Amino acid sequence: MSELIKLTKLEAATRQLRMAIRLLFDGADPVPVHTLIGASSIILSDIVEMKVPEKSWDRLAQQANNISATDYFRVMREAQNFLKHAKDDPEATFNFNSKDTESLAFWAVLNAGELGPLSMEESVLQLWYLVCHDPQIEDSSSLYKEALALFGDLRGVPRNKRLEAGRMILAKYLSEAS
Repeated sequence: MSELIKLTKLEAATRQLRMAIRLLFDGADPVPVHTLIGASSIILSDIVEMKVPEKSWDRLAQQANNISATDYFRVMREAQNFLKHAKDDPEATFNFNSKDTESLAFWAVLNAGELGPLSMEESVLQLWYLVCHDPQIEDSSSLYKEALALFGDLRGVPRNKRLEAGRMILAKYLSEAS
C-alpha cells in the first residue's frame, strides 16, 4: 500500500466509522472510539446537509424536539468537543458516558445511509442498536423484527455482553462476505 492515500471526505468519514464500529464491538477504550465516531459524524452530517438536506437525521431530530441547530449540536457534540479542545478549559473534567458513543454511532450510520449503501459494519451497528435500546418504533417494523431475529432483545443486557453480540454477528457476516 502506498503511503499516499487520496480520498474524499465521504470516504474518510465512512472509513473512520467502519473502524470505530469494529473497535466499539471489540470492547476498545470508548474514549478514542467516541473521538473517531465524532469526527465521522461531523463529516457525514455536513455532507447530508449539503447534498440531501431534506433527509438529514440531525434536522429531523431538531424538528422532532423543537430545538435549534445550535442547541442540538451542543448536546450531540458535547463529549467530542470536550475530547478535542483544551484551549479554554485545560483543567476541565467530564463525566463520559459510553452509551453516548453508541448513540452517536447510530446517528452517524443513519446519515451515512442517506448518502449510499451501508457497509457491513454500519448495517450490523444499526440493527444492534435497535435491539440494545428502547427505540420509538413499532414492534411490527420489519427492520426491528430482523434485528430481533439476529440478536434477540439486548435491552437490559450488560454492555460487555451487548458488545460481544455485536462483535460475533459482525465477524460472522464479514467472514461470509469474504
